[in-house]
Amino acid sequence: MDAENKNQDSWFLKIDFSQLMDLRVDYAFKLIFGTGDTLFLISLLNAIFANKNIPRVIKSLTVINPYLEKHTRGDKLSILDIRAQLDDGSAVLIEMHLYDIDDLNYKTIRSWARVYGEELREGENYSTQPPVICVAIVNGSMDDGESQKIHKCCKIMDIDDHTFFSDALELHYIDMKAFVKTINKAGGIDKGETRDSTLAKWLAVITEKGIADKKIIRNICEEQEEIGMAVSTLARLSEDKLTRQEYLKRQDDVLLAAKRSNDYKLMERRAEQEQRRAEQEQRRADTAEAEIERLRTRLAELEAQPK
Repeated sequence: MDAENKNQDSWFLKIDFSQLMDLRVDYAFKLIFGTGDTLFLISLLNAIFANKNIPRVIKSLTVINPYLEKHTRGDKLSILDIRAQLDDGSAVLIEMHLYDIDDLNYKTIRSWARVYGEELREGENYSTQPPVICVAIVNGSMDDGESQKIHKCCKIMDIDDHTFFSDALELHYIDMKAFVKTINKAGGIDKGETRDSTLAKWLAVITEKGIADKKIIRNICEEQEEIGMAVSTLARLSEDKLTRQEYLKRQDDVLLAAKRSNDYKLMERRAEQEQRRAEQEQRRADTAEAEIERLRTRLAELEAQPK
């Protein structure tokens, strides 16, 4: 091992993971993947596509304005975490969601539809329109129930023979919670969906705060050059006072939004419970009134009978 590699190994051994910004917070995620060198974003996206055997290899991309244009004055403003244009013309929309994943599948489709509608220019053929690819990295399952599927990819297909109808729509949902649970249980990235792939390595770094054995992260940094560079960049940015202040402010905003969302959900559940109780009481009252009316009718019939 040469001196440079020894220094590299030594640097990773000295990482204080408790001081690193959490890449699951959108602010930190955008700093690493949405600004500066596009190397990290290209590597992450290629890993996502390779994980589903999609024959697409990105060589270059351009990060563009993440604001989705309003089509009408009353339209809801949408801001993506990262929006990029690939070298083949395809658009990629990326969002990081640490909290609040309710209805996210519908939000993702809405973002896809808005961007897909923007891509076609006057005079162009519909068949030449490049696809729009959405990637949502979420902290929970997008399926009903307790699905443990880590990477879900959705396209438009025929429901009978499962042949693809169009490549225009491609949705990727990545469940960080399921990934962390599997990693901590297995003690490494070599089981099932967490097999030793580039995506598993990126996800381990992104979800580092939830990974119990930090040696897994150190080994990845030593083995995968671009991931080691990303962690090095994250460590440097985490030490910058102004950057850290902005990160902590955003982290507080995310936590507050999650609390408000949870409070709202709790209020909704309580309101639903009260509504159900009120409906049950009303049914009981209606039943009691109907029984009283039946008894009155029967009493009147008895009194009307000749003695």
